[in-house]
Parts: sequence; structure tokens; C-alpha cells
Amino acid sequence: MSVPPWVVWRNRGAKRARTAREEFGLEAAAPLDCLLGIVDERAELPVVIGRLRADVDGACTDVAGGRMLWVNSQQALVRQRFTLAHELGHVRVPHDGAMILDTYETLAGRSTDQREVEANAFAAEFLIPKVTMEELEPEPDLDGLVTVAARFGTSASMTLYRFSGCKRISVGRLEELKAQIEADEHHAAHKRLELMAIDDRLAGLEFGGSYVSGSLDGTHLAAAVRGEAAMTPELAVAVRGLLT
Repeated sequence: MSVPPWVVWRNRGAKRARTAREEFGLEAAAPLDCLLGIVDERAELPVVIGRLRADVDGACTDVAGGRMLWVNSQQALVRQRFTLAHELGHVRVPHDGAMILDTYETLAGRSTDQREVEANAFAAEFLIPKVTMEELEPEPDLDGLVTVAARFGTSASMTLYRFSGCKRISVGRLEELKAQIEADEHHAAHKRLELMAIDDRLAGLEFGGSYVSGSLDGTHLAAAVRGEAAMTPELAVAVRGLLT
């Protein structure tokens, strides 16, 4: 019996994530506190965070002769973290240098594009490794789910589907928790449990902040993103469809 291609793609993305953790000197099962620092300093990839077009969560582009990762700062911390991990996946799998614009639909796993399936699998494994999932208690209730999500800096929905993908939850409990999340009960649980947000520099860039990697200092791109210079025609073409 042949293996469906999407299974192969998911396995490839997850394997690349485990390799990346090892190469970056990260513990195999540990939460990643400052994901921005890891990508910027250990992966040595330039990152631009700012007000992107409203329907774009992030992107992986070829600009200024190299790969560059973009994240929309008009999103919550947990969504920015998944987006950044997803864009890192495009580089590490690796995928070609053609501009890849990622939307909510893409990051929610609704795309059947091989590149997006692989990048989503990379992000899920990079943020919450399977080895960690195997150590957690199965069948979590809502409090247990949001506690794990807070520990790893992920959304309740992404964490729930991680339990599902790693076969640590029954269909019945999965549907029950999905309904609770859709009713926004996870926000009340997070507040009641007094859970702290993960210590990521991305937290200071939520809802409109901006950041440009130090490696880009002195470039026209950095000045344009910071609003200190106008876009040149060439730069506008390179980042077409990204900036507001």
C-alpha cells in the first residue's frame, strides 16, 4: 500500500525541524523562549517584522541577494511565532527562492501545496517536538491544553492539533476542546490560571511594532521598512504584495 504524498511531506518537514534544533544547539524537547533570537542569531537569517498587507501573515523572499523572513506584526504573539517558524521551514526544508506569501489559510493547514505542508510540519515540530508530546499526559482538558500552549508559546488551536497529530487525544476530546476554543473559553482559562506569556522579543512587536535584523542595518531596505526612506522602484518590485 503506497504512502500518501502528504504523509511524506509532513515527515520531511518534521525531520528537518529536528535537524535544525540539533544544528542550532537547542535541546531536543525544550520550549523555545525567544524564537526571534534563535532565527536571527543561530539560523543567521535576516528577519523583518512590521505592518504587512492585512491578508499576509508572513513571507520568505529573496531580497538583497539572500533569503529573508517576514512576519506581520499586526498579529498576536503566538501567531507571529508560528509564522516565523513556518518561514524558517521554507529555508530549512529547503524550498526554492521564489517569493512565498503565507496567509491565515496557509498557516491553518488548509493548503495542499507541498511546500506549505512541509513548512507547517516543520513549524509544529520545531515549536513542540514529538518527543515532548510523548512525555505529556494524553487527553488534556482545557486547563491542561492552555497550560501546554503557554509553556511552548503556541496557540490553543495549534497545540490541540499537535496532540491530535501525535495521537495523544481521542476524537471525542478533540471535538470537545475545539468547541471550547471556538467559544473563546481558552482565553478565560489562561487568565484564571494566571499563565505568563513566553519570554520572546516578538512580544514587544505585537499589533504594529517593527523590527529589522541588525545584519540589515545601513541598507535601503531597513530604512524603508522603518519609514526613514522611500521605496526605490527596484525594492518595490522585490517586496511587491508584502507591505501596506
